[in-house]
Amino acid sequence: MIRRAATVIALALLGGCAVGPDSHAPLAPVVPGYRAGPDGAGLELAPQGAIAADWWQALQSPALNRLIAHGLANSPDIATAQARLRSAQAQLRSGYGALFPQITAEGSADRARYSESRFGQSGPAQVFSLFTPGVAVGYVIDLFGGNRRMVEGLRANAAAQAETLRATRLALAGNIAAAAVARAAFHQQVEAWQAIVAAQHLQWQAARAHSAAGTQPLAAELASTAALDSALANLAAARVRAEQADDQLAVLVGDPPALAQLPALTLADFALPAQLPQRLPADMVRQRPDIRIAEAQAHAASAQIGVASAAMLPQITLSAGTGSSTNSFAALFGPGTGVWSLGAGIAAPLFDGGTLINRRNAARADYQAALAQWRKTVIAAFGQVADVLTSTAGDRAADAVAADAAASSDRAEALARVNYQAGLVSGADLATATIAAQTARIAADSARSAHVQDVIALYVALGGADQTKP
Repeated sequence: MIRRAATVIALALLGGCAVGPDSHAPLAPVVPGYRAGPDGAGLELAPQGAIAADWWQALQSPALNRLIAHGLANSPDIATAQARLRSAQAQLRSGYGALFPQITAEGSADRARYSESRFGQSGPAQVFSLFTPGVAVGYVIDLFGGNRRMVEGLRANAAAQAETLRATRLALAGNIAAAAVARAAFHQQVEAWQAIVAAQHLQWQAARAHSAAGTQPLAAELASTAALDSALANLAAARVRAEQADDQLAVLVGDPPALAQLPALTLADFALPAQLPQRLPADMVRQRPDIRIAEAQAHAASAQIGVASAAMLPQITLSAGTGSSTNSFAALFGPGTGVWSLGAGIAAPLFDGGTLINRRNAARADYQAALAQWRKTVIAAFGQVADVLTSTAGDRAADAVAADAAASSDRAEALARVNYQAGLVSGADLATATIAAQTARIAADSARSAHVQDVIALYVALGGADQTKP
């Protein structure tokens, strides 16, 4: 009988069942693509291949590479995510302790005085000392896997935190790249508005001279004045946007704006990849950190069902202790002072007013909520990629058209300058051509900025670098 009991306990220790559901990766929706139409319409998509960890190097900007490297090393958001990951990993290692026996050292030293009368005897009061050092061992047999489910949940939490760190890195790199592109466009627009203001000023001077000479009506001078004032207002607004872009980029890389050392960048410093990254929906689900976070959270919620279920079942505890007990410190561990104990206990809930069963019901509901949140995250990810593909296709076409228009306006301005130098057109006519060219340049810069930012957003939406399944 004793041997059979020992065998049962050994089997429980080595391979006891774990109550509650075993977690499995949720099944992603089976979809042929991200958009209702072809995903690659109007775009050059790369064949299936890995996305590099430093995907931003596809823009071929050494200055941007340095900015992102500085930001990843200097960002408080990254430091926060790293610290939380270390905390989750430490909690996981702490949780493993529940799977092993707990050994504690114990000791006490007492000095007391008692009266013989408490035992119905007469005599003088006695004074004595008692020294009791020892070691105690306790072990809760994880018969139904409650502790193992608890560790499983901690492991899932650590995985979620690791993905949170990756998500923070991906978002930060994308935000720095997009902010750097926008900043370059804003500063170029300041230069364009400065040229427009200068040209408008020449036109205003000519209009005022003609008005004073009576060769043009006053209305022409007033219209030129309004155009100059409008250009000055647009220049002031452009300067504000450029300075705010400086501040935003400084904060993103983890520096106070007053101390940041930002490189001078132009849109020409960013190249567009010949082919954009492509990732099938099923692969994107396995790569996006927010989806992997939601999956890990669902795993942790599933483990809590096992923890709550195990709490409803009997718990077996083994204990042992050994030590010495004597009234003389010098006689500790001497002959006749040894003490020991062995024990086993079992406890099972009989009535708790529904506490335990409702905790399990709550854990099941939390798991269903986590699964629904995972599905919501997946659908939102599909929508984000679809939006980015749509905007990239549209902005690519707009970029090409705006670039052609700017090139034509530049040629018209160059021709007007030649004619002006030859005395064939007036300075006002040259100023008109300059204003048209710079206006087209502003539109082209805006279109190119939007196009490059779309490419950055696509890398981010697809989940960044390829990762193995946790």
